[in-house]
Amino acid sequence: MILYRLTKTVHAATAWSGYGASEYGGRWNHKGYPAVYVSGSIALAALEILVHVGKESILNSYSLFSIEIDDADIQLLDNAALPDDWRRDPAPVGTMDIGSGWLQAGDSVALIVPSRIVPHERNAIINPQHPSFGRYRASIRQMDFSFDSRLTR
Repeated sequence: MILYRLTKTVHAATAWSGYGASEYGGRWNHKGYPAVYVSGSIALAALEILVHVGKESILNSYSLFSIEIDDADIQLLDNAALPDDWRRDPAPVGTMDIGSGWLQAGDSVALIVPSRIVPHERNAIINPQHPSFGRYRASIRQMDFSFDSRLTR
């Protein structure tokens, strides 16, 4: 499966470390749990950025990455396991517990989760500390990316 990540260019060198998620937490992880958030498409990765920023000048400073992970190393979160409030903002503790538990268990390299923005689309959480993650680093590609300025009008 090919997954996509948009990150601020200034953080491109550490895009796969999980540092940001560990430092600040996220919808699917508590602080202290390194995780890398990726999307199933470039368009969804862009939406996941756009929902948080709005200034055109900020949108000019992103880099796009792709990574290819074998299906055998990917786990799909069953929608039945989602807490009723999983889309709440700020993120509920229940989703953080699910992701942090998965990260701690180390059962797979990636966990497929629904997007809060478009629930029928999928994001994934990558465990950068999983022993098998290293073999996928060679598949990482960095590509040029720019947002259309009309998106911030």
